[in-house]
Amino acid sequence: MDVRNLKTFIKVAELSNFTKAAAALGYSQSAVTVQMQQLETELNVPLFDRIGKNIKLTQYGLTFIDYASKVIEAMEHAEKFATDTKELSGTVRFGIVDSILNACFIPIFTEIGRRYPHIDISVSVGSARDLEAKIRANELDLVYLLDYKVPKKEWVRVREEVEPIIFVASPGNELAGKEGVTFEDIIKQKLILMPQGEGYRYLFDDEIAKRDLFVSPAIEVANTETIIKLAQEGDFVTMLPIFVARKYVRSGQLCHIQVAGCEDMYQWSQLAYLKGKAVTPLLQAFIDTVLELLPPYQTEPSKL
Repeated sequence: MDVRNLKTFIKVAELSNFTKAAAALGYSQSAVTVQMQQLETELNVPLFDRIGKNIKLTQYGLTFIDYASKVIEAMEHAEKFATDTKELSGTVRFGIVDSILNACFIPIFTEIGRRYPHIDISVSVGSARDLEAKIRANELDLVYLLDYKVPKKEWVRVREEVEPIIFVASPGNELAGKEGVTFEDIIKQKLILMPQGEGYRYLFDDEIAKRDLFVSPAIEVANTETIIKLAQEGDFVTMLPIFVARKYVRSGQLCHIQVAGCEDMYQWSQLAYLKGKAVTPLLQAFIDTVLELLPPYQTEPSKL
């Protein structure tokens, strides 16, 4: 059944005149006549009494106009549902590393929930390797990684920032406030590090390899919040992304240890999805809100 015929039928019923309906719709009168004949043939019932120039709905027509109106209304909803942000609904499957989640995303999730009450966010927290595996298996729509820069050949990077990784310790540590600290000084301390293969641990291991050294961390733990708490309460040295460490350094809970020769330790934070992913209005609304509420970090160590 042609939707155009239904719209014409409703207009004819409203104006009780084929000529006026044709003018209102931009059709010829003959086109309107043909459309109504097609509709009556499909339904196998007469919809109009045609007595002279007078057009009046039959009992079938009076009954059918309610059905036709509901079909048109449903079609209009179907046409606009995907672009009407007030009606956006569904689930965004989002993967993120825990350091970025805890530092930046809790208020963002709250705001997305306020703006789009029918959007659900399914959050997977894990290492960059785990999240990459999940998005490749189409278990995630979008990820926020802290890692090497992902290749443009495979990925669409909608946001990327260079993120220095720095050494920090409690204010009572012997290296706190000391100048001329070397990497060799660092490895003599009690160290808290990510497990090998996790997070930014490879940056530390690269420095170890370059110097042909060996170190055994006092504690290995993959959770950033746990690392921060241990560093605050114990006499440990650890590594943190600068955007995570900043508030603790500014408040005096941790001390930034500047290490000679380690100024170029950094990763890339990247909001990205795989090429070929269908970016629906739902997913685009999520991305746009994140980009709006997550301005570029001040990444320079001097701005701590």
